[in-house]
Amino acid sequence: MKMKRDHLKTIPLFSELTNAELDLILEKAREQRYPRGSIVFYEGDPGDFLMVVLTGKVKVVLLGEGGQEIILAMLGPGNFFGEMAILEAAPRSATVMTAEQSEFLILEQPSFSALIELHPSISQKILKHLSERLRQADEQIRSLAMFDIYGRIAQCLLRLGQTQGKRVDGTLIISDRPSFQELSHMIGCSRETVSRAMKVLQEDGYLSVTRKEITIMRPWHHHK
Repeated sequence: MKMKRDHLKTIPLFSELTNAELDLILEKAREQRYPRGSIVFYEGDPGDFLMVVLTGKVKVVLLGEGGQEIILAMLGPGNFFGEMAILEAAPRSATVMTAEQSEFLILEQPSFSALIELHPSISQKILKHLSERLRQADEQIRSLAMFDIYGRIAQCLLRLGQTQGKRVDGTLIISDRPSFQELSHMIGCSRETVSRAMKVLQEDGYLSVTRKEITIMRPWHHHK
Protein backbone atom coordinates (compact mmCIF):
# COMPACT_ATOMS: atom_id res chain seq x y z
CA MET A 1 0.00 0.00 0.00
CA LYS A 2 1.11 3.57 -0.62
CA MET A 3 0.68 5.66 2.50
CA LYS A 4 -1.56 8.73 2.20
CA ARG A 5 -1.75 11.77 4.44
CA ASP A 6 -5.33 10.96 5.59
CA HIS A 7 -4.29 7.47 6.65
CA LEU A 8 -1.26 8.82 8.48
CA LYS A 9 -3.49 11.18 10.47
CA THR A 10 -5.52 8.22 11.79
CA ILE A 11 -2.40 6.87 13.58
CA PRO A 12 -2.57 8.16 17.19
CA LEU A 13 1.14 9.02 17.30
CA PHE A 14 0.74 11.43 14.37
CA SER A 15 -2.86 12.63 14.84
CA GLU A 16 -1.93 16.16 15.99
CA LEU A 17 0.60 16.91 13.25
CA THR A 18 0.07 19.62 10.66
CA ASN A 19 -0.27 18.70 6.99
CA ALA A 20 3.27 19.98 6.38
CA GLU A 21 4.63 17.71 9.14
CA LEU A 22 2.64 14.75 7.82
CA ASP A 23 4.10 15.41 4.38
CA LEU A 24 7.58 15.39 5.97
CA ILE A 25 6.92 11.90 7.33
CA LEU A 26 5.61 10.70 3.96
CA GLU A 27 8.72 12.10 2.31
CA LYS A 28 11.20 10.61 4.80
CA ALA A 29 9.54 7.34 5.88
CA ARG A 30 9.51 4.07 3.97
CA GLU A 31 7.09 1.17 3.95
CA GLN A 32 7.95 -2.49 4.29
CA ARG A 33 5.93 -5.70 4.23
CA TYR A 34 6.75 -8.94 6.06
CA PRO A 35 5.05 -12.34 5.68
CA ARG A 36 3.58 -14.14 8.68
CA GLY A 37 6.16 -15.65 11.03
CA SER A 38 8.96 -13.21 10.11
CA ILE A 39 11.47 -11.87 12.61
CA VAL A 40 11.37 -8.07 12.32
CA PHE A 41 14.38 -7.77 14.64
CA TYR A 42 15.96 -9.69 17.51
CA GLU A 43 16.60 -8.56 21.06
CA GLY A 44 20.13 -7.13 21.13
CA ASP A 45 20.12 -5.98 17.49
CA PRO A 46 21.25 -2.40 16.91
CA GLY A 47 18.32 -0.14 16.17
CA ASP A 48 17.97 3.34 14.72
CA PHE A 49 14.40 3.36 13.45
CA LEU A 50 10.83 3.41 14.77
CA MET A 51 8.20 1.13 13.21
CA VAL A 52 4.44 1.76 13.03
CA VAL A 53 2.08 -1.14 12.29
CA LEU A 54 -0.07 -0.26 9.26
CA THR A 55 -1.69 -3.66 8.72
CA GLY A 56 -1.41 -7.06 10.40
CA LYS A 57 -0.24 -7.96 13.91
CA VAL A 58 3.10 -8.45 15.66
CA LYS A 59 4.14 -9.97 18.95
CA VAL A 60 6.86 -8.51 21.16
CA VAL A 61 8.64 -11.39 22.88
CA LEU A 62 11.55 -12.42 25.05
CA LEU A 63 13.15 -15.64 23.80
CA GLY A 64 14.70 -18.15 26.21
CA GLU A 65 17.82 -20.14 25.41
CA GLY A 66 15.66 -23.21 24.82
CA GLY A 67 13.50 -21.37 22.31
CA GLN A 68 10.62 -20.69 24.71
CA GLU A 69 8.72 -17.40 24.31
CA ILE A 70 7.32 -14.93 26.80
CA ILE A 71 4.96 -12.57 24.96
CA LEU A 72 5.17 -9.04 26.33
CA ALA A 73 2.66 -7.47 23.94
CA MET A 74 0.54 -8.07 20.84
CA LEU A 75 0.39 -4.98 18.62
CA GLY A 76 -2.03 -4.26 15.77
CA PRO A 77 -2.56 -1.38 13.29
CA GLY A 78 -1.77 2.08 14.68
CA ASN A 79 0.62 0.78 17.33
CA PHE A 80 4.36 1.45 17.18
CA PHE A 81 7.51 -0.14 18.53
CA GLY A 82 11.27 0.31 18.44
CA GLU A 83 11.18 3.70 20.16
CA MET A 84 13.42 2.68 23.08
CA ALA A 85 16.43 1.94 20.89
CA ILE A 86 16.02 5.31 19.16
CA LEU A 87 15.59 7.32 22.36
CA GLU A 88 18.61 5.90 24.16
CA ALA A 89 20.77 4.68 21.23
CA ALA A 90 20.77 1.19 22.74
CA PRO A 91 20.25 -2.32 21.35
CA ARG A 92 16.71 -3.63 20.88
CA SER A 93 15.15 -4.60 24.22
CA ALA A 94 13.00 -7.45 22.85
CA THR A 95 12.40 -9.57 19.75
CA VAL A 96 9.52 -8.63 17.42
CA MET A 97 7.93 -11.14 15.05
CA THR A 98 4.87 -11.02 12.82
CA ALA A 99 1.81 -13.02 13.90
CA GLU A 100 0.29 -12.49 10.44
CA GLN A 101 1.31 -10.76 7.23
CA SER A 102 2.07 -7.19 8.24
CA GLU A 103 3.06 -3.88 6.73
CA PHE A 104 5.00 -1.16 8.52
CA LEU A 105 5.90 2.48 8.22
CA ILE A 106 9.59 2.89 9.11
CA LEU A 107 10.92 6.20 10.37
CA GLU A 108 14.71 6.55 10.70
CA GLN A 109 16.26 8.16 13.78
CA PRO A 110 17.30 11.52 12.18
CA SER A 111 13.78 12.10 10.79
CA PHE A 112 12.23 10.97 14.07
CA SER A 113 14.41 13.35 16.12
CA ALA A 114 13.63 16.26 13.78
CA LEU A 115 9.93 15.50 14.11
CA ILE A 116 10.08 15.57 17.92
CA GLU A 117 11.84 18.95 17.80
CA LEU A 118 9.10 20.31 15.53
CA HIS A 119 6.28 18.77 17.57
CA PRO A 120 7.15 18.06 21.24
CA SER A 121 3.70 16.53 21.87
CA ILE A 122 4.95 13.43 20.03
CA SER A 123 7.50 12.84 22.80
CA GLN A 124 4.70 13.16 25.39
CA LYS A 125 2.73 10.46 23.57
CA ILE A 126 5.78 8.21 23.50
CA LEU A 127 6.40 8.74 27.23
CA LYS A 128 2.75 7.87 27.94
CA HIS A 129 3.12 4.79 25.76
CA LEU A 130 6.32 3.74 27.59
CA SER A 131 4.60 4.29 30.95
CA GLU A 132 1.68 2.07 29.90
CA ARG A 133 4.07 -0.68 28.78
CA LEU A 134 6.00 -0.47 32.07
CA ARG A 135 2.76 -0.73 34.04
CA GLN A 136 1.70 -3.75 31.97
CA ALA A 137 5.08 -5.39 32.60
CA ASP A 138 4.68 -4.78 36.35
CA GLU A 139 1.20 -6.35 36.25
CA GLN A 140 2.55 -9.31 34.27
CA ILE A 141 5.32 -9.92 36.82
CA ARG A 142 2.91 -9.60 39.75
CA SER A 143 0.43 -11.94 38.06
CA LEU A 144 3.10 -14.61 37.48
CA ALA A 145 4.21 -14.37 41.11
CA MET A 146 0.89 -14.12 42.94
CA PHE A 147 -1.97 -15.75 41.07
CA ASP A 148 -3.07 -19.25 40.16
CA ILE A 149 -3.82 -20.07 36.52
CA TYR A 150 -7.34 -18.58 36.68
CA GLY A 151 -6.08 -15.35 38.17
CA ARG A 152 -3.34 -15.10 35.55
CA ILE A 153 -5.81 -15.65 32.72
CA ALA A 154 -8.17 -13.09 34.25
CA GLN A 155 -5.40 -10.50 34.55
CA CYS A 156 -4.23 -11.13 30.98
CA LEU A 157 -7.72 -11.02 29.41
CA LEU A 158 -8.77 -7.92 31.33
CA ARG A 159 -5.58 -6.18 30.20
CA LEU A 160 -6.28 -7.15 26.58
CA GLY A 161 -9.89 -6.06 26.97
CA GLN A 162 -8.89 -2.66 28.29
CA THR A 163 -6.37 -2.02 25.51
CA GLN A 164 -8.10 -3.54 22.46
CA GLY A 165 -11.58 -4.62 23.55
CA LYS A 166 -15.02 -3.05 23.37
CA ARG A 167 -17.92 -3.03 25.83
CA VAL A 168 -21.25 -4.32 24.54
CA ASP A 169 -24.32 -4.74 26.81
CA GLY A 170 -22.29 -5.30 29.96
CA THR A 171 -19.79 -7.67 28.33
CA LEU A 172 -16.20 -7.02 27.25
CA ILE A 173 -15.38 -8.35 23.77
CA ILE A 174 -11.79 -9.01 22.64
CA SER A 175 -11.81 -9.25 18.85
CA ASP A 176 -9.03 -10.81 16.78
CA ARG A 177 -8.25 -12.81 19.90
CA PRO A 178 -4.88 -14.40 20.72
CA SER A 179 -4.64 -18.17 20.30
CA PHE A 180 -4.39 -20.43 23.36
CA GLN A 181 -0.72 -20.89 22.43
CA GLU A 182 -0.19 -17.13 22.46
CA LEU A 183 -2.07 -16.82 25.76
CA SER A 184 0.14 -19.51 27.27
CA HIS A 185 3.21 -17.50 26.27
CA MET A 186 1.72 -14.36 27.82
CA ILE A 187 1.06 -15.94 31.22
CA GLY A 188 3.90 -18.46 31.45
CA CYS A 189 2.32 -21.92 31.32
CA SER A 190 1.55 -24.69 28.81
CA ARG A 191 -1.05 -24.46 26.05
CA GLU A 192 -2.82 -27.50 27.51
CA THR A 193 -3.15 -25.78 30.90
CA VAL A 194 -4.67 -22.69 29.27
CA SER A 195 -7.05 -24.84 27.21
CA ARG A 196 -8.31 -26.71 30.29
CA ALA A 197 -8.69 -23.54 32.36
CA MET A 198 -10.52 -21.71 29.55
CA LYS A 199 -12.91 -24.65 29.23
CA VAL A 200 -13.72 -24.45 32.96
CA LEU A 201 -14.21 -20.68 32.75
CA GLN A 202 -16.58 -21.12 29.80
CA GLU A 203 -18.57 -23.81 31.62
CA ASP A 204 -18.84 -21.55 34.68
CA GLY A 205 -20.19 -18.70 32.56
CA TYR A 206 -17.25 -16.32 32.85
CA LEU A 207 -16.27 -16.45 29.18
CA SER A 208 -17.56 -17.16 25.71
CA VAL A 209 -14.89 -18.13 23.19
CA THR A 210 -15.23 -18.32 19.41
CA ARG A 211 -12.61 -18.67 16.69
CA LYS A 212 -12.28 -14.87 16.42
CA GLU A 213 -13.42 -13.46 19.79
CA ILE A 214 -13.29 -13.87 23.54
CA THR A 215 -16.21 -12.34 25.43
CA ILE A 216 -15.96 -11.71 29.18
CA MET A 217 -19.56 -12.37 30.18
CA ARG A 218 -19.76 -10.79 33.63
CA PRO A 219 -17.63 -8.91 36.17
CA TRP A 220 -14.67 -11.08 37.04
CA HIS A 221 -14.09 -12.20 40.59
CA HIS A 222 -11.23 -14.53 41.46
CA HIS A 223 -12.17 -18.07 40.42
CA LYS A 224 -12.89 -20.45 43.29
